[in-house]
Amino acid sequence: MGWMWSSQSTPSKVPNSSTNSETTKQPESESDYSDPEIAKFFAQIQAEFGGNSKPSEKAQPTSTPESEKNTTTSNPSSSSSSSSSWSLWGSKPSDTPPTSPSPLPGTKPPIQQTWTPQRLDPVTESLLPTSMSCRQAFDAAFHCNSLGGQWTSVYRAGTVRSCSEHWDDFWFCMRTRAYSSPQKEEAIRDHYRKKEYAKYFAPGRVSSTDVWEPRSEKVEPGTAFREPLDMPDVSDEEWRRREIERRRRVQKFLKSRES
Repeated sequence: MGWMWSSQSTPSKVPNSSTNSETTKQPESESDYSDPEIAKFFAQIQAEFGGNSKPSEKAQPTSTPESEKNTTTSNPSSSSSSSSSWSLWGSKPSDTPPTSPSPLPGTKPPIQQTWTPQRLDPVTESLLPTSMSCRQAFDAAFHCNSLGGQWTSVYRAGTVRSCSEHWDDFWFCMRTRAYSSPQKEEAIRDHYRKKEYAKYFAPGRVSSTDVWEPRSEKVEPGTAFREPLDMPDVSDEEWRRREIERRRRVQKFLKSRES
């Protein structure tokens, strides 16, 4: 009787464990792998961190036919992207960068997406500030988010504007408060250098250099405004009297031409 009990207990436990595992894995396959992006994510994690993908492969036939099509179409892309480590979080140098959505009219593109050179032209470099007021940065960001700030933006630009740039300035100022003096000055110069490049030097930006030719170097002290200025040799009362007489002669001449 004990032999019969042991023989009956073994087949009864095996189906229960298999059915329990199938029932527990079936909701995961239906919930996690119904979306091709989620299927790609889990396949990438299993490939990079040594996870076992066999249970997921067995659980895929239990899902709906539509989810099977999505997972089969996403498997080639996941296998090709698993060749490089952490390729899910950062694109490879050979990959094409993702196209960013076009900004709304009246809004500025984010500065973080623009490449900035190490140095700009000498004139711009000499004008970059080395100090920053966190109070002024907060006031500018708070005013931009207020009703009056957006009303001014609609009046000037015809649409509302994004205030993320002002808040970025404020939080940057808060982060650099504990820096040493040379490090803080260099960080502030680099911050404003990025803003100047994104505003005037980025490709496609309209700048005054399209009309006026900029200087390639700074003007040396003592080389400009060297022409002598003649000082007046008459008093202020005499100068006013001569100016009144000159204006009267001009008015008389204009009246004679009209007649």
